Amino acid sequence: MKALVAAAILAIAATPASAALSGYWDSSKVIHAILGDDRVADALRQQPIESIARTENGYQISSRDCSVEVRVNRTAPDRPGPTRFSLSIGGGQCS
Repeated sequence: MKALVAAAILAIAATPASAALSGYWDSSKVIHAILGDDRVADALRQQPIESIARTENGYQISSRDCSVEVRVNRTAPDRPGPTRFSLSIGGGQCS
């Protein structure tokens, strides 16, 4: 019995750790970074956000009169941990 328990512990220890966050937590982290970026607020002329839409390369954030594309550049980590990312903020389009 002790050998079985020891084998189970070794098998668990040898299993690689999950390196990525769940989809919800990953997108939540990105959206928080976008909403905390002053460049996004400036591109929207400090107007209240009306919508956030996922695009092929990131997100489109819109206010009443303006919208801005935010490109999310993801970098795979070189060790276990969450995927790193950087943001490229486009110029605001206002009507």
